[in-house]
Amino acid sequence: RARFGRVLRTDPRLATLVLRDLAIRIHQLSGAERKRGLAILARPDAGVGADPNGYSVPSEVTCSTNVCLHWVESSTDAPPLTDADLSGFPDWVETTSGVLEEVWQTEVAEYRYRPPKSDLTSANHGPDGRLDVYLADIGDDGLFGYCTTDDPDLLDGVYPPWDGSAYCVLDNDYSAAQFGTRSSGLVGLQVTAAHEFFHAVQFGYDALEDLWFMESTAMWMEDEVFDSVNNNRLFLRTSSMVQGDVPIDYGGKFFLYGNWIFIRFLTEYFGSRAAGDPSVVRDAWTWADGSQGASDYYSMQALAQVARERDSDLSGAVADFGAFNLAPKRFYDEGSAYRTPRIDKSFGMTAAKSDTGWSIVRTDHMTNRYISFRPGRGIGSTAKLALGVNAPPARTGPQATAVVFFRSGAVRFVPFRLNAHGDAVSKVPFGRGSVRNVVLVLTNASTRFRCWLGSIFSCQGRPRDDNQKYFFRAVVI
Repeated sequence: RARFGRVLRTDPRLATLVLRDLAIRIHQLSGAERKRGLAILARPDAGVGADPNGYSVPSEVTCSTNVCLHWVESSTDAPPLTDADLSGFPDWVETTSGVLEEVWQTEVAEYRYRPPKSDLTSANHGPDGRLDVYLADIGDDGLFGYCTTDDPDLLDGVYPPWDGSAYCVLDNDYSAAQFGTRSSGLVGLQVTAAHEFFHAVQFGYDALEDLWFMESTAMWMEDEVFDSVNNNRLFLRTSSMVQGDVPIDYGGKFFLYGNWIFIRFLTEYFGSRAAGDPSVVRDAWTWADGSQGASDYYSMQALAQVARERDSDLSGAVADFGAFNLAPKRFYDEGSAYRTPRIDKSFGMTAAKSDTGWSIVRTDHMTNRYISFRPGRGIGSTAKLALGVNAPPARTGPQATAVVFFRSGAVRFVPFRLNAHGDAVSKVPFGRGSVRNVVLVLTNASTRFRCWLGSIFSCQGRPRDDNQKYFFRAVVI
């Protein structure tokens, strides 16, 4: 605070990316700051005093097929030591090891991501090049788990390439006292292992990828590995599904977690509601790959390329995301448990007030705004609603969709064909006896940025098409 003024406390769930940012800047530090930074990045078993949160006693290690698990048998970092099966290993250690292998099976063997990169070039690399995972009492710091790096190729400040190895730390018991009943025990272990392991996978592609993309895909992966555990739904209230005026790629507050729903949307949009296509996410990470000789796209470039490969475009997908969210039960596999967007403006249309006149909403990039129209007194059974839209020019990515909700329960989507100037008119059913309401969805699907300016959006860039004016008008005919 003495140096920068008022600063906010970091969300503890961001430990992986906070430590990543420390790692890639450690070469800029010197003296006591560098010593302290290296101590923070040190593994728990680095020795007493080497890591301020490290083990205070010697550790044990056991390796399964793909992962080496480290723990201690005394001090507050010890997991429960019960050994009911008399295997010689604590039951919780065996449970954790089994969960990690299950995660590996889904993420690497079934979904065909590259495994976490070998850490043999690290000074403290464990028994071999397999991923090292440490159990420690990090719940007392509000942490579920984290992965970070001591890969010398990432710590030396010479980039590219941007890929590196990782090691991970998980809580030693996920006790209800620290995590609450909903996220404790096996559930807490499962979602954290799936999430953090995917961060270790991501590090092997591009450890410096966009904040929102790293976190949203890791949140999405939780539900892919453990479908019956739905903790990621807790974040939907802070997502672009519910708050459509917040950009999908916003890397602040909790939106970078809540926008896993956009990743889920893309897998079902390019697959199907009954059988989503998880290869969408892997293909995006392949385009984002920052290892030697790879394409190294930033997140929105990668997703746009994935859409093109599927004979589609990202701007249209963002518009459909906005429209589908109005009726999630109809369009998502688990949509009955999802939330619907906030409506920005509502108009009650009557025979006496049949014309709204021109109104305006302002939109930022990668957002959807919602305007609702309801037929009221004097509106005939055969009435239609003429909707006029005057959006910014086509180069800024404007889209518009009318969603008609019938009293029968049916839903109809009517996309607008905006001209090069962003203008269009469309007529939709509006009979009072048959139509419950019509929602106009105005979409700013711009992915134009001035990159590498230190922001928390895609490519750390400043959006070029924020605060755009969208005019609209509704007339009953």
